[in-house]
Amino acid sequence: MIWNRKQRVLIAGLLGCFILFLGGASAAPTADSLDDHWLGIYFQGKKVGFTHVREQKQADGASMYSKSYVRFVSEGVDQTTIFTQETRLDSKGSLAGFYLLQEIMGARQEIHAEVVNGRLEYRVQGEGFDRTKSISMEPEFFVSANYLQKIAEDGLIPGRKGTVSLFMESFQMLQTLEYEILRREDLLFDDENHKAFVVRQRMGGMESQIWITPDGKVLKETTPNQFVSVVETEEQALDMAGEPVSVSSLITLSLVKPRRPIVDPFSKFSARYEISGLRRKNLIPEDQRQTIVRQTEVEAEDFVYQLRVISESASGPRSSPGFPIEDASLQIYLEDTVKVQSRHGMIRALAKELIADEDGAWEAAQAINAWVYNNLEKTLSDSASALDALRTRKGECQSHTYLFTAIARAAGIPTRMANGLVYSEKYGGFLYHAWPEVYVGEWRALDPTMGQNRVDATHLKLSLEEGNTSFHLMEFIGKVKIEPIEK
Repeated sequence: MIWNRKQRVLIAGLLGCFILFLGGASAAPTADSLDDHWLGIYFQGKKVGFTHVREQKQADGASMYSKSYVRFVSEGVDQTTIFTQETRLDSKGSLAGFYLLQEIMGARQEIHAEVVNGRLEYRVQGEGFDRTKSISMEPEFFVSANYLQKIAEDGLIPGRKGTVSLFMESFQMLQTLEYEILRREDLLFDDENHKAFVVRQRMGGMESQIWITPDGKVLKETTPNQFVSVVETEEQALDMAGEPVSVSSLITLSLVKPRRPIVDPFSKFSARYEISGLRRKNLIPEDQRQTIVRQTEVEAEDFVYQLRVISESASGPRSSPGFPIEDASLQIYLEDTVKVQSRHGMIRALAKELIADEDGAWEAAQAINAWVYNNLEKTLSDSASALDALRTRKGECQSHTYLFTAIARAAGIPTRMANGLVYSEKYGGFLYHAWPEVYVGEWRALDPTMGQNRVDATHLKLSLEEGNTSFHLMEFIGKVKIEPIEK
């Protein structure tokens, strides 16, 4: 039961980016006027949600409200995602501030942001987490509410290409969006032809095509992953009368099936793979377990990798240091985050209890691994944070990884979260998965979902759980192919 990691990546990553392009991406209305429009969201031709955008132009700027609602179900359990955002622009159309509420599968996260003295000051709040951060506004960047207006102002000329520095509100990070104006094309809506331009945009592994009006209003968007959003009346957009779409329908987008099955993957501790379908070099990281033997460009934006994976020694690390481990270069792996609340009292108390009889960091990590494996029910519902996983005592690989990481960090053991693929005998292919790695004198991987202290060689790491994880994984989902290389 590992594929739920893919579910969270697709919903939080793909939809987070898809919704970004819709929420607030629209023309600024004329002075003292109100603009209100709706779009329906579809997956494989079935209605899964809607977006509502309302904009008010005032003498000193504009305010923009957007709400995107997407609903899936998993084994009868609601998996609704709601993004609600209010953005304020100044009289020049530049960002003045925003408020974003994300409700992903029942978990809430709020972001309050204001531009102060040339910096974007923002506060991120979630259960057991409250932090303030800032980022310089120079060089200038844009947000979902004004980036399309910037593209339109620069000229909707077929063949023109450009880039925009975009702040992703949902992920609190800057990304470079590449775009190309493809063609002029009229779009029929409400029995009228509307002049539009088709724009292809790419950001990391995310791609889509949008139909926008000359002043930058979105009329339609499509993605290679079969999501479509199209302008509708309010009544049409809110019509969610059909049966909810099952999250299991997303599995075909991410399952990677080799030509031959892998026999007894849990006992495989050394392997080589040919990995193809990737658009650039150095997408796959190297670490203590995996090495890129070669990477070859067979044609433009089509690379083939040969990857060698060797699991860590069965006997454990060469030496197991005591803990807490105090190394300035590893402090980032001891921090608490909105998903890993390692400073919370409940997490700290549990860490103290689990490591009370352990002297070495590796022994403590194994004790934590065993507890998480034995005390979390394996279900297809995932948790949004470590605290959520601790309270519900159930979930998938992400729940196990968040909770393990929080407990280990609370114990003073530097821990990072790996995201990648692992082979599933049940599905006969590789599925997206998450697992932790601890620094115990050396980096070692564990898997609390599978109960492994020595992670098998079908675990292929694609990224670490940092700010751009969802975008990086989208470089692989629906594109990558994997074939084991027989010795």
